[in-house]
Amino acid sequence: MTFLQNQDKPSSSVNVVFARKSLITTTSISAFLTPFSSSVLTFAVPEIGYAFRANFYQLVWIPILILFPLPSFMILLGKLSDVYGRVKMYRVGTLLFATSAIAAFYSPSLIALDALAFLMGVGAALISTNSTALITQAFRNRGRGFALGINAMSVYLGLTMAPFAGGFLIQVFGWRSVLLVNAPLSLAAFIISLYSMKDLELEIYNEEIDITGAVTFVLFLISIVLFLSVTEIYGYMYSDYIIPEITLLFILFLFVERRSKNPLIDVNLFLKNRTFTASNITALLNYIATYSIVFVFTIYLQVILGISPEISGLILVAEPVFMVIFSPLSGLLAERYGSKILASLGMLLIGFAFLMLYILDLKNIVNIVLSLSVLGIGFGLFSAPNTNSVMGSAPPGKYGLASGTLGTMRFTGQLLSVTIASLFLASSMSRKMLLSMFSGFYVQSSTLYYIYFMSGLKAMMLFSAIISFIGAYTSLMKNKGE
Repeated sequence: MTFLQNQDKPSSSVNVVFARKSLITTTSISAFLTPFSSSVLTFAVPEIGYAFRANFYQLVWIPILILFPLPSFMILLGKLSDVYGRVKMYRVGTLLFATSAIAAFYSPSLIALDALAFLMGVGAALISTNSTALITQAFRNRGRGFALGINAMSVYLGLTMAPFAGGFLIQVFGWRSVLLVNAPLSLAAFIISLYSMKDLELEIYNEEIDITGAVTFVLFLISIVLFLSVTEIYGYMYSDYIIPEITLLFILFLFVERRSKNPLIDVNLFLKNRTFTASNITALLNYIATYSIVFVFTIYLQVILGISPEISGLILVAEPVFMVIFSPLSGLLAERYGSKILASLGMLLIGFAFLMLYILDLKNIVNIVLSLSVLGIGFGLFSAPNTNSVMGSAPPGKYGLASGTLGTMRFTGQLLSVTIASLFLASSMSRKMLLSMFSGFYVQSSTLYYIYFMSGLKAMMLFSAIISFIGAYTSLMKNKGE
């Protein structure tokens, strides 16, 4: 009998305890990897721009391409994992991630770096969709809130270390060094999984895969990113051609899913489960509001104000430090008192933090640190309870799908956050400014650069505040009795 099967029976077995701790260790490394890799690459954008003499429009594709596979493929990969084995797919992801990161270190051009960032994103999608599912499977009735809290803490530890470690590495070894640190961690997760997950492959569900639905969904996301990117560069002159395509693909996706015997997304899970639906929507809103913070403030601090990468990293670390502190606590509190109020309170604090960033003078670094600290506390209170709501409302046979759906909401939010933020910045600055921003000139000496950039940044902060307050409301929309 495995440790999964007897987890709810009293046991003093050292092997059981060690196996569960090993599993948490493995998935925590994985939870650390994805936010660290995407955030550290985003943090390195200014230095990459200087190295390749790239402009703003080219560089924005780095964070977009590493994020794109996550929302695009996570639901499909969740289904594939339910069918072919979560552990197997998890291990494939760790190996793909490691090899892509090593190859990206040697990338000779920006195009090669973009392609390898995309492959890193595919590996991260395999890892992320299975980490949460495996934790939920292993800690089904006892300790799940705490285990998910530890995983959430690892996510925020990755976010914490990204600007701090990224700033140090870039300052001492150059921007390529931020890629090389990912490979050993990914390989370590693979090696530990050979022990920690050896008895976990117990539940495999034989279902057909909805390839048509998967392709339609990917095309739908591509059309959204294309719309935002084209609008960012050329304005709204081409929107009349893309918006009908987005609408058509969404309708087609719903049509395909309703007729499929084994849909990519179980529509009934959304229609009949208010907790599942509301918690996923709130996760989407949360990441749309928050994720672009690193992208926007990295450019603001390093390029506009001329602060070194190392000091910029120390400033930005204020937000994720509080995420790390509050995530395990909120996981325990959610398990004892429920998730609804905690998650909503977290979103309210996030909205208040964005209002601070909108109102306060951001030339004063103390104001930035204070606002990001409040944002980190709110995020720490929100994440674990919201994850617990999603996974706790899903039936056991749908854990992979539920995890993939939640991951899709998160990473779609991240993807949209970066593209929307770049759209705000592009709308506030002239094309000439954006083309010359990373050309090597000291733009921080220009008052116009500051004024126009700040206009876009402030608009993004106000937008994020509104989105966060909406999320505080949707977080309260749970099933009756919850």
